[in-house]
Amino acid sequence: RSINNGIDLSGEGGMTWIKGRSVNYENLLNDTVRGAGNRLRSNTSGASTTGTNWLSAFNSNGFSLGTDNDVNANGTTFSSWSFRKSKGFFDIVSYTGNGANRTISHGLGCIPGMIIIKSLTSNQSWAVYHRETGATQYLVLNGDTTPATVNATFWQNTEPTENVFSLGTNAQVNGNEEDYIAYVFGGGK
Repeated sequence: RSINNGIDLSGEGGMTWIKGRSVNYENLLNDTVRGAGNRLRSNTSGASTTGTNWLSAFNSNGFSLGTDNDVNANGTTFSSWSFRKSKGFFDIVSYTGNGANRTISHGLGCIPGMIIIKSLTSNQSWAVYHRETGATQYLVLNGDTTPATVNATFWQNTEPTENVFSLGTNAQVNGNEEDYIAYVFGGGK
């Protein structure tokens, strides 16, 4: 089944987020950097999994679905959100952690308003930077806690710039030799 939303994901790149509305299915995220067959679940700390039964292709006008109930169950209503890579709006960055303070380049061309990071290779919670909580706190996407104050192990207590964001040594964002994906959203300013 193909979903035509008019967004050129195959040519421009981007991410989809799919969620069943009428049933309690998982939140599934796929992006063009990792490829259509690689999914993450934003409601868990689980690592990336592979298979074409969820999202099978990114297209020039949307995306195609497989047959898995989490995305295509008969009689179930779903919502999907697509974020196309675009300066000032959205970028996707993949990197391998080094366990040391560092900066990571992004292509937004503006200061990010939110950064969502997930380890692809281990069961780490999703770490979220948001401009309203600042670089001295973090949020957990797959949790329901209030912003947690942290030492510099997440964002080095350093606000992101129009070119880079800072990472500390925490395994949720920069564990040595772990692979990560960062979804970087424009700040709207």
